[in-house]
Amino acid sequence: MGFLSFLGFGKMVEDGAKVLEFPKPKVVQPIELPKPAPKPEPKEHYRIGYVSETKMTTFTILSDYGSTTLSMNKPACEQLIKMLRATYEDDEDEGNPTDDPDGGLPLPEETKDKKVA
Repeated sequence: MGFLSFLGFGKMVEDGAKVLEFPKPKVVQPIELPKPAPKPEPKEHYRIGYVSETKMTTFTILSDYGSTTLSMNKPACEQLIKMLRATYEDDEDEGNPTDDPDGGLPLPEETKDKKVA
């Protein structure tokens, strides 16, 4: 007598009528997943502050993913202001280098009528 027949498996195999049946699967209704809430628009896009102990100006840029803070002294603030002003479109200034493709360099002189020594 084998070990499996000792456990009763041999009789089921010999009968052939007793087959282990698994229960039939039940139909389950699909579940609707909740829709994620839309991300709220930030109310402010940047903050500017001043720390009197260090005499530094802070410029914080806000986004949905976090924030970035720049701490600047007075010369750095002045430089940032100059760089921002350089991006303005100024139609009144005719010598604006952004209008000139070569960056405001003088035009080359024509040499077709001049003699070259």
